[in-house]
Amino acid sequence: MEKLQYYQFKAVGYQNEIGFELLEMEDIFSLHPSEKKDPFKPHRINFFAVLLLAEGEMTHQVDFVDYRMMSGDCLFISKGQIHKFDPSGTYKGYGLIFTEKFMLHHISPSAYSKISFLYNHYSNPSPFKDAGDRDLIVGSLKKELSSDLGKIKADVVAALLTVLLLKAQLNPSNSLAYNEKSYPQFIKFQNLVALKFMHTRTVGHYAALLDMTHKQLNKLCTCFTGKTAKDYISNYIALEAKRQLATTNVQVKQIAFACGYKEVTNFLKFFKKMTGSTPMEFRQKVN
Repeated sequence: MEKLQYYQFKAVGYQNEIGFELLEMEDIFSLHPSEKKDPFKPHRINFFAVLLLAEGEMTHQVDFVDYRMMSGDCLFISKGQIHKFDPSGTYKGYGLIFTEKFMLHHISPSAYSKISFLYNHYSNPSPFKDAGDRDLIVGSLKKELSSDLGKIKADVVAALLTVLLLKAQLNPSNSLAYNEKSYPQFIKFQNLVALKFMHTRTVGHYAALLDMTHKQLNKLCTCFTGKTAKDYISNYIALEAKRQLATTNVQVKQIAFACGYKEVTNFLKFFKKMTGSTPMEFRQKVN
């Protein structure tokens, strides 16, 4: 089994000047061949990516799910997700990549709360409502990235990115959350699940850590993801199990323990319920 590739923002040829880069897809495919980076094989990213398909069709895989994209579609990939490009067919478009630090430092809190779909691991591709707007924003980003703007460069670029993301938010599939006050609590919940899922799967435990009731946490999670807190936790654990099965040779028993299951049989039942296959069947399918 091949070792999973990790793409860090500064390690794959992107300019690290401000934490943002705009690349044409054909440029992404030719980055650092000497480092044996292969965008057509699964790789995990430590930044956010927005894919804008301008011409053609492609199937893009994110966390082992295939998403069919048509010309005009955009797809959002969250930090930490595993994805790979379609090696077949002819298509053109853009990849906007940026670090979480760039987003937190340069995008206003009021706008940030409206683009929570960037953290939603269950977003499907959706059409950008106005291709003219998309092309205008991309053209402006190209111009400003190549300009000598000094200290205001990051803020100018962030303003244009904000417009693009807010325009994307107009799509029904992305319009889950607008609660600015609750957004920091949702991010805390996400971080807690990532940190503690191997120790607890109980919604009540997370609610207590957040000083909330079970009902309040469910409402919060449903607002931002369309799923209950229990479903979110279960999906997260299943996803982590799939990632380990697909990218390591670790035994199923060890993965079960890493996912918080003391009894392997309980993990097998959980995984079968969540994915429709056994862990070994899944591993064979993706490798």
